Amino acid sequence: MSVVSAAQGSLSLPRSILTLTVAMGFLLVARGMAVPFFIIYFGQVRGFGEGTAGAGIMINAVAGVIFTILLAGLIDRIGTRPMLIITMLGVGVATILFPFVNSVPLFFLVMVVYGVAAQLFWPAADGLATSMINIYQAARMFALLRIASAVGVGLGGLIGGLLISGGGAAEYRLMYIVSAVGCVAAALIVLFFIKPDQKAPSQDSSFSDFAEASGWRAVLLDRRFLFSQLIVLIMVAGMMQLQVAMPPYLRAEAGFNESLIGALLAFKTVLLVIFQIPVAGRVANWRNGITLSLAGIAFMLSFAFIGFSPWLFVLPIIAVCIFVIGEMLFMPTSMVIVVDLAPERLRGRYLAVNSVAWGIGWGLSSLIAGMLLGTSIPWIIWPATILLMFLGVAGGWLYDRQAPGRYGGIAPASTVGGETYTYQQSQENPSFDLRHPTEFEGEPRPESSD
Repeated sequence: MSVVSAAQGSLSLPRSILTLTVAMGFLLVARGMAVPFFIIYFGQVRGFGEGTAGAGIMINAVAGVIFTILLAGLIDRIGTRPMLIITMLGVGVATILFPFVNSVPLFFLVMVVYGVAAQLFWPAADGLATSMINIYQAARMFALLRIASAVGVGLGGLIGGLLISGGGAAEYRLMYIVSAVGCVAAALIVLFFIKPDQKAPSQDSSFSDFAEASGWRAVLLDRRFLFSQLIVLIMVAGMMQLQVAMPPYLRAEAGFNESLIGALLAFKTVLLVIFQIPVAGRVANWRNGITLSLAGIAFMLSFAFIGFSPWLFVLPIIAVCIFVIGEMLFMPTSMVIVVDLAPERLRGRYLAVNSVAWGIGWGLSSLIAGMLLGTSIPWIIWPATILLMFLGVAGGWLYDRQAPGRYGGIAPASTVGGETYTYQQSQENPSFDLRHPTEFEGEPRPESSD
């Protein structure tokens, strides 16, 4: 049987993936209630100021990044399922503490707890999901998880907006309690309905011994992967302004209330649910880099419309429609790149690096938003974000022009445990692209001692 035939015959996803999708949906609804209103609550309702709120979110991201790097090895050692349960409960604990934050130091401390749990959640969840499938199911799986994420964030934003429509501290307290309950529900679904050690047969073991021996060294030598994550970091720092900067900007500058902002996020969710799977299928044959670049262009146009929202009420709706196009291109593609390049036994570390890129990007977006929204010209946030996104567009273009290869970023020769390994690549098949399954003839092998 050819690899293409095998790929076509293995696209159906296991039931455990659907169960995990439901659990992630609960958690993301819970997070969707809280995240879009961080700057509004801590900066405006609690009176800490937008700059302090943005700094707190940046501390959140930095703590998450540091602990993700330190603890990523645990994901590979103790398993993705236990780590996922722990992180879900951790997000819930931090969330229930938000209403009791009455000082800036306590705010920073709680944000550290939230950041660590939220950042470790992603490599644990993605690692558990990828352990249940084979490599050819990855694109479809990430499209499904993307829908769950979109539904979670959008529905969470809508529910959160309705719960806090009064705009007072009591309404926010209720919202955070409901959010924490959602986190606990997600953890219980994973605990009782997803069995441990569910794993699809490996589709790629040729590199596993080298990967196991080299650990983080193999990740750091994978130059193409690291470059891809730099692109992800830049684009996340830009795209997250829709959640971080748009709500307070529309509230303060365009006269939108929390309910209307929540409805706008829910509208974005509806568009994603309807179009994500068809779009993922349509762009499946596109190169990863050009897909990221097109996503960045859509984000740039969207932010331009948001910037002019105070002068025309309909512009945020148009902006969200354009943003969704970019999001549908960016999200599955950015994750497929990780799975495509990651050796199976190092997948936890590769996914951890991806989580770090997201964490830094989100932290930067929050810090930039807090600094610029607090100035006398808050609209400057949107030209600055467009400029940042331009770097991501250029990065996507350059990514496709790097030397291809399943392990193309790793140095041609590496010494591990006293053995020198070289990467042999077939002239007929110079690359292994997840979106174009083909026979991969190259493999790492010890050099002959002769």
